Amino acid sequence: MELTELTGNPRHDHLITLIAEHGYMNIEDLAQILDVSTQTVRRDIRKLSELGLISRHHGGAGRPSSVMNTAFEQREISYTNEKIAIARNIAEYIPDGCTLFMTIGTTVEHVARALEVRKNLRVITNSLRAAHILYKHTSFEVMVPGGTIRPHNGGIIGPSAVSFVEGFRADYLITSMGAIENDGSILEFDVNEAAIVKAMIAHSRHMLLAADHTKYHASAAVEIGNVNQATALFTDEMPPVQLASYLKQQQVEIHVSPPEK
Repeated sequence: MELTELTGNPRHDHLITLIAEHGYMNIEDLAQILDVSTQTVRRDIRKLSELGLISRHHGGAGRPSSVMNTAFEQREISYTNEKIAIARNIAEYIPDGCTLFMTIGTTVEHVARALEVRKNLRVITNSLRAAHILYKHTSFEVMVPGGTIRPHNGGIIGPSAVSFVEGFRADYLITSMGAIENDGSILEFDVNEAAIVKAMIAHSRHMLLAADHTKYHASAAVEIGNVNQATALFTDEMPPVQLASYLKQQQVEIHVSPPEK
């Protein structure tokens, strides 16, 4: 089905087409292009988001997958073998006796489980779920910031959490993401969660990216950095040609771990 055939309303179809092409647009730009008031655009966005055709953001709209591509519980059981393979590869890469930042995400939780092979780690994480996995290891020191807990994924966010992270310098940051674009942009779904990831990137010596192949084709609205800041990408399939070429150009290691059959 063509996008122009989705609703039968020319303005709504045009709005959906613009979002599909750009990924995200603010209300003012949409109003100017569609030649209507910002109030009309807000009403259109509200209606189309209720139909699941776009997603609402503060001040704009994005593709349906730009806020959260699937529920956390669904992502928890999606591509599990791929995530386990990636996690084991990262755990083998990490040396004993280092300091880690770990972000929120189902793949990162698999890394937390795989780290049982390591010793004497200090882990700073804003994921209560990862912390719950890690704290049982007697040779690990696990630290979590204060802040607001997200009910859907156990993530801790807020200014105090960012300030806490900024008090450390980690040897490695282990992070997943919402999407990676061909130009190397690393994207996330949530502005508040992205703020902590940015702080972790700024205070890490090495960034290790954990991304299953779906991240190459996903869409998210918030840019947190670029793969050129990473030391290595851990994945289950080689990235698309353009992205793979860019990673090689930026001297970012690519570690491919196919899932076990």
